[in-house]
Amino acid sequence: MTGLFSLPPRDDGPDAARAFTPAQEATALVICAAMLTVVHYHGMVQGLPQRWVLFGWFGVNVLCLLVVPCILIKFVWRRDLSEFGLQLGNWKWWGRIALAFIAVMVPVVALASRWPQFQSYYPRYPWARLEPISFVTSELGWLAYFFAWEFFFRGFLLSTLAPRLGTVAIFVQMIPFVMTHFPKPEAEAASAIVAGIALGYMAYYGRSFVGTWLLHWLVAVFMDAMVVLWPLHGQMPG
Repeated sequence: MTGLFSLPPRDDGPDAARAFTPAQEATALVICAAMLTVVHYHGMVQGLPQRWVLFGWFGVNVLCLLVVPCILIKFVWRRDLSEFGLQLGNWKWWGRIALAFIAVMVPVVALASRWPQFQSYYPRYPWARLEPISFVTSELGWLAYFFAWEFFFRGFLLSTLAPRLGTVAIFVQMIPFVMTHFPKPEAEAASAIVAGIALGYMAYYGRSFVGTWLLHWLVAVFMDAMVVLWPLHGQMPG
């Protein structure tokens, strides 16, 4: 297969299956379940002023989905973070794929932003509807959040399982990724199945989660912007 969507070679060598021990693979899966449980039940930090609740949630996500796995990787497994996608990788390939995804997602998000369930759900930071500075600061918070998010699923989990499972690891990491979308509108949770697989392929063959991070964040920013700038009749901000 040739052209834009050609998959670059992914050869991890004859010893790929021994790149991580079964104990390390099991640890990654347990860490995944444990950290997502903590985020779900304790992500909202008690006692913060209302305007800071979302930013506290960003902090909990960064701690659980980025800092904890990095401590495990660096100080227990003693591996380099570049093995887990923290590198540019095959940036020319994933850059083309990201641009293609953006071209597809712009009209999809524009259409979805007109649905009442998305209008009522986004942006997650209510003040972003009223103040440009609040919109900008909240989107910067999402930038950090999605870095942790993409590292966790498309870096840590995918890279730990891929040497033994190959492309099957893409589908394994997709499952918890989809489940984290269950509190969101049903259409978004369903679309996360496709998104989780697509982003997984992009990270796996691109050998980097940097592209999936930027893509995920840009789509989220566009959704927020569309809802704020193009509200449904009778739902004007302010």
